[in-house]
Amino acid sequence: MKGADERLVYVKTALSLVTLTALCLATPAMADETLTSAAQSSVANEQLRKEMIVLQSDPEQASEACITAMKELHDTQAKISAAEERSSSADLTVAKDVLESDYENAIEMCGPDARRLCTAQDRPAKLAQACAALKSETD
Repeated sequence: MKGADERLVYVKTALSLVTLTALCLATPAMADETLTSAAQSSVANEQLRKEMIVLQSDPEQASEACITAMKELHDTQAKISAAEERSSSADLTVAKDVLESDYENAIEMCGPDARRLCTAQDRPAKLAQACAALKSETD
């Protein structure tokens, strides 16, 4: 049961974590941050948000790889918060690079789980809109 509870906690908190990260990335702390980098992060943020909406309906369907990727993403977000508090631009630059990589990894690990839920024969009707949004992004 502990594994199920852990999945539920990570999937439920993923949306708030993704939203928090989007806010952090939308207002870059460093002057040399490029619009391209911010836009890529925004796209990754939106894709992961869609996947988390689907997985939130049935957290048991989140694979261990997805849970691990979300833990790593959460850890990196905590490092960014700590780096921002210290105002260490070197730490912040590294943390943001790692965060971008963590987003890509989380999308790669969680996306198949979300798509599997969307293609299931017994898919709950409440997932129709979330699956349609996810499908339009991956087409």
